[in-house]
This record gives sequence, C-alpha cells and structure tokens, in this order.
Amino acid sequence: MGSYELRLDAKGRVSVPAQFRALLRDGAADGAVSLVLRPSHNLKCIEAWPVKRFHALTGALNNKAMFSPEYTALATSIFARAVTVESDREGRIVIPERLAKRVGITNAVSFMGMGPHFAVWEPELAERHLDEADAKMCEHEFSLPPGAFQ
Repeated sequence: MGSYELRLDAKGRVSVPAQFRALLRDGAADGAVSLVLRPSHNLKCIEAWPVKRFHALTGALNNKAMFSPEYTALATSIFARAVTVESDREGRIVIPERLAKRVGITNAVSFMGMGPHFAVWEPELAERHLDEADAKMCEHEFSLPPGAFQ
C-alpha cells in the first residue's frame, strides 16, 4: 500500500520503498529482493511483480490453447518486455533503460501500491493517474462487491 516518490541515483538505481521490500523478501537472508518488471498493458507505467506472484499470474496461460491467437498475443505481451531484476542489499534496483524510456522515467519515480504488485511511474503521470482514478470512482460510483468487508 501507499505511494512514494524517490530519485534515481547517479548510477540509475532507485531504492524500492522499505514498505514494499519487506513484503517482497520472501525469506532472503541478505535482504535482496527479486522482481519481474514489465510495461503495463493499459497504463503508462511499469508493473513490478514479486517473482512467485508473476509465475502464478502467468500460469493462467495454461488454460489457453497454446497455438491460438489469444495465447500468442497474451504470451508475447506478458513476457517479451518482462525482465527479472535483483536488488542489492540496500534494496536498490536498476530500471532497465528501455522500460524507463517507454514510460518517460528520467530522474525520479513514483512507486504506487496496486495490491498484489506495485507500479513504477514517472511522478507527474502518477499524480495524474491518481486524480483520474479518484474521478472515475466518483463518476461511476465504483465500489467493492457486497460482503467484501466480512
């Protein structure tokens, strides 16, 4: 949960916020974390997935006919631009240049909690997205299903 804005250092590294890192460690003794980074399908951001969660997500492809156009499109979109990154002991990662360029990241990023994953944004686009999401919630009266709070 949460949103955090951080600057890239001179080597192009950024620290994954401690609140996110704690959930990602998954028992790693040295404090390092592994993430799968991929461009979002429908937002101008990078999705950051815990490796195990990403593999669970992609397991749903097993329900598609392997050589069907749907399988091919989904598999290409999900995997072709995805990359696994490892943090250093301080929790810093390098966002690959091709992903950063694709979403307009230059010297700062916004991390945004998205439930089972988080998103990495160019800060101004992140603020715009937050405002748009709030407006959509109000305009369409989006809500969670009945019984979600039991």
